Parts: sequence; C-alpha cells; structure tokens
Amino acid sequence: MSDTLTIYGFGVNDRSGKVRWLAHELGIPLDDRRIKPGDHTKPPYTELNPYGMVPTVQWRGQTMIESTATCTFLAEQFPDAGIVVQPGEPERFAYLKWVALFAETLEAKLVERLLAQYEMLPPAFLETTKNALDRRFPVMVSQLPESGFLVADRFTLADIEASYSLRLAIRAGRISLDEVGGYLRPLMERPAAKASGFFSAIEE
Repeated sequence: MSDTLTIYGFGVNDRSGKVRWLAHELGIPLDDRRIKPGDHTKPPYTELNPYGMVPTVQWRGQTMIESTATCTFLAEQFPDAGIVVQPGEPERFAYLKWVALFAETLEAKLVERLLAQYEMLPPAFLETTKNALDRRFPVMVSQLPESGFLVADRFTLADIEASYSLRLAIRAGRISLDEVGGYLRPLMERPAAKASGFFSAIEE
C-alpha cells in the first residue's frame, strides 16, 4: 500500500483544499489529480465516488469521500500531531462544536451562496441562504478569537474547517479579511497552508 495520498478535485478552492492542507501539515506525499467540472458526475469518476462529488481520496488502499470525514480519519492516523482533540481532553466538546458549526451549519450555505453569485446555481439560492447566514454568521464571527487557535491552544482540524468557511465568506462578500484577520492571517502564513495554495483566492 502506498503512503502517497491521491486526491481528486477541481483545484485549490473546492473542498479538496481542506484535505490538501492537512496532508501538508502531516507530511503526507500527494498525488494531485485535477478533474474538470462535469466529469465528476459520470464514469470513470463515479466508479470511485458514486455520489459524484469532490473530493475523493485514496490512501493506503482505501477510498475515502466527504472532506471532513476524510480529514478526521487522516488526522487520527497521526495522533502525535495533535490535530484532533481526543476523547478525554477537556476541550473535546468545544472542538466537536466548532467542527460541526463550520462543516455542517455554515459551509453548505456559504457554498450555495457563492455558486449562486457566480450564476452556477439559480438566483433563488441567494434568498434561501440569506436568512440562515444573516442569523448565524455574525454570531460565529463574534466568537472567533482575536489571535491564536479555536481550541486547545493549538492548531486543529477545527481551524481548517473555520478557514474554509471564512474563505468562502470573504469571496462571497459577507465579510472582509480585515474583520477576521487577527485570527485568519496567522493561519494563512502557515507553511503547509501556503504549500497547499489554500488561501490563494483571498491572498492580498
């Protein structure tokens, strides 16, 4: 089984970016395979991922889908890196909460809004996402630390999930980088983030 992680995605700006950044943090060698939008909904890609979504990841003989599940699994293979807050650690619930807030509550709405702004989804999505984001997003921004990490005084998967949603929000015009810069800019300077190209869409 190869230790090289093969990742299928459109580029650095989709959800594959989360896996790519994490792989650089963990020192996992990458085989980056870009696919064209549209090709993800038909064979041969759907033979890897029958849901027709990106990313799909192959590593050590296993095929994985869903970016948050994939990142969690990968990070758990390297417990000494501390990127997952483990059961028994006092910050465990706070960690799970932040991951869920970004990956479940906010991410899909932000993706839909951005795609609608780029006319890749019907304009109706602008309205259907507005209420949820207007209620929840300001609360989330207000709870971000002015510096440092979200939980456990260290870099964790929660910071990758937060960065993805914040990057989407900046691109969608919901917030500016300056509003969250105290938290986000140090993450943008991490060597692994730079190597992955994760923040290339919003870098100044």
